[in-house]
Amino acid sequence: MATKIIRDLHMTVDSRSYIDAMHAVLIHAGWTVHPKADLSGMTVTGFRLVVHRRLTSESATAYNWMAENFLAADFLGVTASQAAGFSFHPTFPLYREQAISDLKAAIERGVGAIFWKDGFVIAAGYDDQAETLYYDDGSGRGLQSLSYGEFGQNRSPYWYYQVFEDKIGLDPIEVYKESLMQAIYKWEMHDLMLPEAEYACGSKAYEAIKQALSTGEFDAVQAGEVFQCYACAKRDISEYMDKLHSLWPQLRLAAAAYGRTAALFHDALDVVSAAGMDGWLKQGVRQELVRLFDEAQRSEQEGIDCIKEFMHERIGNRFEHVGLR
Repeated sequence: MATKIIRDLHMTVDSRSYIDAMHAVLIHAGWTVHPKADLSGMTVTGFRLVVHRRLTSESATAYNWMAENFLAADFLGVTASQAAGFSFHPTFPLYREQAISDLKAAIERGVGAIFWKDGFVIAAGYDDQAETLYYDDGSGRGLQSLSYGEFGQNRSPYWYYQVFEDKIGLDPIEVYKESLMQAIYKWEMHDLMLPEAEYACGSKAYEAIKQALSTGEFDAVQAGEVFQCYACAKRDISEYMDKLHSLWPQLRLAAAAYGRTAALFHDALDVVSAAGMDGWLKQGVRQELVRLFDEAQRSEQEGIDCIKEFMHERIGNRFEHVGLR
């Protein structure tokens, strides 16, 4: 019976996204030296804007994890394996056994791994005798325990895990340029996995936010969580674009635009906080939020327009497939 805990593997939560977990694992493994904001941009995760039309709390994680999280690692030159499914499937016990085996193997290598426990968390230890995984969810409570039999038993019936296997060196300039291409794609295209009647993506996500605020058809607590997640993401992207501007002066307007977008999201959080969860349901407060998100939409569009001008040659080379991967 084996036991191992990676004592110095910890997670901090900012945007409550996959990047929180990914950054913790890769920094600890020595596979990146980039701050979290850089990873948010390089993996394109921070450029993603998806909302349920009623602003439900799962909006920020409503995307194809198997495709997007694999690509996030791939963009960084990290090889990864992952699996996902539903706990109500009759074969789930076999998948759970394989998941536990893969997570333990990653821990044995001293790397750690990611899995879904009502949020992305990091696997940092295990104890075969107690049949327990130890994970950190970034809540500040330290390592928490999860019995092997409880793996995959979430509030939703969906289970997921990802392990990182190796790292190759990539030209960072090419990584940065590709992230800009993907940013355009995220802004202009709808995620094909999501029904448009229920979700909106990119620029259209702003329209959905404004519509929900105008009609009042949303839950205040859940909408507040969505705004918090995306405010952190916009802050990360603002920092990332400042970095790219330092490399390419042509991106000055894009960096300024994303800086304004981040500031407007912060202002929206201030409005929500000042009004309180009940107070910000008042029409006047909602109208102010609509104004702020309308400005944020225009500002982010300016940023995308600048990026498109900077990347026009590569965009032309891809014809109609800007997001080609």
